[in-house]
Amino acid sequence: MKTKLLLLLLVFFGWTSQAQVSMIGPGATGTQWDADIDLLDQGGGIWSLTNVTMPGGEFKFRKNHSWGVNWGAVGFPTGTGVQDGPNITAISGTYDVTFNENTGEYSFSGGAPVPVVKLVGAAVSDVNGISFITTDGVVYTASNVTLLDGNAQFDIDGSLVGETTFPTGTLSGASDNIPVVGGGYTSITLDLSSGNYTFVAAPIYPVISIIGSAVGGWDEAHEVDMATNDGVMYTATVTLDGTAGNNELKFRTGHDWGLPNYGASDWPTGIATTTGGNIPVAASGTYSVTFNLTTGEYNFFFPGISLVGDATPGGWPTGTPGEIDPAQLTTTDGLDYQLASISLVVGGAKFRQNNDWATNWGAADFPAGTATPGGANIAVATAGDYGILFNRVSGVYTFGAPLANNTFSKSNFVVAPNPTNNAWTFASSNKAIISIQIVDVLGNVVATIAPQATTTSVDASSLAKGLYMAKISTANGSETVKLMKN
Repeated sequence: MKTKLLLLLLVFFGWTSQAQVSMIGPGATGTQWDADIDLLDQGGGIWSLTNVTMPGGEFKFRKNHSWGVNWGAVGFPTGTGVQDGPNITAISGTYDVTFNENTGEYSFSGGAPVPVVKLVGAAVSDVNGISFITTDGVVYTASNVTLLDGNAQFDIDGSLVGETTFPTGTLSGASDNIPVVGGGYTSITLDLSSGNYTFVAAPIYPVISIIGSAVGGWDEAHEVDMATNDGVMYTATVTLDGTAGNNELKFRTGHDWGLPNYGASDWPTGIATTTGGNIPVAASGTYSVTFNLTTGEYNFFFPGISLVGDATPGGWPTGTPGEIDPAQLTTTDGLDYQLASISLVVGGAKFRQNNDWATNWGAADFPAGTATPGGANIAVATAGDYGILFNRVSGVYTFGAPLANNTFSKSNFVVAPNPTNNAWTFASSNKAIISIQIVDVLGNVVATIAPQATTTSVDASSLAKGLYMAKISTANGSETVKLMKN
């Protein structure tokens, strides 16, 4: 009888205790991001493992062998991991590991003593200093930092040391200050064995902005600056006015009409030139924008938003290339998204953009709250059928009663020819098509148009052969269909 009871308890706990925290990444496992080292559950959210030999390099903690919940930070051998934080950089050695999933705190003990290095001083805006990372305890680096005009010193295990030269030099004494020139820096490197340091200035890219009546006016006060990592591809999120008389815009350089500005007559995609006119915005909404400064190619589109997680029928994404999340929300303005009805179970969920973890939102609150980028999983507490509303700018979401069915009938919509050699023609029998977004199997947006008509065509002649997905939106909602290019 005791044996049977013990077996029942083992089965019960084996099926109900499914949590697992692990480490993954080449810095922990010696392989790429495809294998986990499981930690042992000590209870109360504490996980540990002894005598772990780590080759050094980048790694993260994650839960249940899934990227839905993961922790990272800048700091080793101790630190506090945050959801979707940066990769932790380990120093090679053998360690005893402790991790607290409730607070994110971690520690690695038993390895060789590792100096802690920071940059401090008036040139650093953070009173705690800028932390450096290392894989060998000798060469330390900090990447992509912004500094102010002013003096700085290196803090090495609490001892301050500096020099009088910039941007390179050799550390000399505690009374010396490095005269930093304010600006962005790609990297700062310090070699502890020699004392040599180097500040590498980030390249200066042209400022490109969106200006025009569609963003509120043709003056600098209404201009929307775009972001870039390479000085070629610029991106932005912008709310546009599409009403007649207030619906034009251009791209311009350096907030100055004396510098090159770019326009064209096409919407929502086209090739802008320095002789082009104002770009006409056909429909109001909050758009994601891309602009290639080299080619002039631009694209205004509504990004896709989906709900993922073990609370959803589709579960957490597997990371398979070209994977498209099954629970896609719909939008007519690129700001407010909705899912009319979905059956959820108790578990976690998050919103993510364009079938990719690069942009995702979450929060611990349920059934309503304000999601933040990279926030915690939304804890679905009660199974049932829900209607979901989500604002991708404010992050406000609600899980409530199923919404009215806002999708339009396939019988009122056709696309032909499908497959095609040259172009697809889309037709809706009852509502004007607001937008069509076509993505390839890798999730890349290859075409976006805003026809504002019941019939329109999309040129496919330049597309590679294969499968595509088209998201078609009308005032009643949206629908996703498969397309084939011969």
